[in-house]
Amino acid sequence: MRKYRKAKPEDDLEIAEISVQSWKFAYKGIMPDETLKSLDSQKRARERRDFLKENSLSTYICLESGKPVGFVDFEICRDKDCDKNVGEIWAIYISPEYIGKRIGKELFSISTNKLAQKGCSEIAVWVLSENKLAKEFYERQNLTADGKEREYLGLREIRYRKNIAPTQSSLHIS
Repeated sequence: MRKYRKAKPEDDLEIAEISVQSWKFAYKGIMPDETLKSLDSQKRARERRDFLKENSLSTYICLESGKPVGFVDFEICRDKDCDKNVGEIWAIYISPEYIGKRIGKELFSISTNKLAQKGCSEIAVWVLSENKLAKEFYERQNLTADGKEREYLGLREIRYRKNIAPTQSSLHIS
């Protein structure tokens, strides 16, 4: 059975493992092989814990038969050209073997609903310009590129945006 819940500090390592698996899958051929080979779940979990000591970030995880298989990070948008009514999805990562099973769409729905409940009327997300899978996913969710670009790890990212409002959800969220 699939469930969703707010992440807890003890989930950091599993979140990091999903992140590393997802990066190796999604960014193969986009990021240098050395970068992907050097990814370390333990290090990423430590960096996440350190970040969360001083920063606000909302995270929900997807559990499939009790096993974490995906997560979404989101919060008020960090971009200086956005005001406080713009939320930002920082990351949606799914274990590669669970891609295509609607988990990404469901995590997207949870994050947009939670941001709308915080008073956001719009969301933004940054996507690597070469990440066709992510671009197609966000375009299916009716986000559109707004013309803003930036560099991330030597690669070009583009920003997508969309207006949002709270909706009813039939997902099991605890």
